[in-house]
Amino acid sequence: MIKTFVFLTFLLLNQFVFSQKAYTPEKGSNERTEILNIFREDFEEKSSILFRIEHLLVKNNWACALVLPLKDGQEYGEPRWGLLKKSNGKWSQLNWSDGIEINDDFELIDLPIQNSRIARLIVEKYPSCPMDIFGN
Repeated sequence: MIKTFVFLTFLLLNQFVFSQKAYTPEKGSNERTEILNIFREDFEEKSSILFRIEHLLVKNNWACALVLPLKDGQEYGEPRWGLLKKSNGKWSQLNWSDGIEINDDFELIDLPIQNSRIARLIVEKYPSCPMDIFGN
C-alpha cells in the first residue's frame, strides 16, 4: 500500500514537472532580474543598462534569452542571446557551443530561436534542456 502511494505520488509529481509550460518571468520579478543581470556583466555601466526583451522563456531551471541592450532609451550594442541554467539557486550562462559541430550554420550560431537545427543540437548536448524554451 505504501509502495503504491509513493509510486503514484512520484508519477504525479513527475508529470507536473514535465508538463509545466515555458513562461516569461514577469517584469520586476527576481527571476527576470537575475537573468538580465547576467547580460549586464558585459557592460561597465551596469546600472544604466536596460534591455528590450526579444525572447525570454524559462522552464525547469533552463532559460533562453535574446535581449537588445539599451542606454538612455537608445540601442547600445548588438543583441545578445544566452542559454542559461539555474543550479543551486543561481542562474549562469552556459557556453553551449563547445563540442557542438555547427558546420554550415555558423552564421546562425546566435539565433537558435530561429534555427531549430541549432536548438536540437543544444538539446542533444543537454538532454534535460526543454526544447520549448527556444520557441520553435
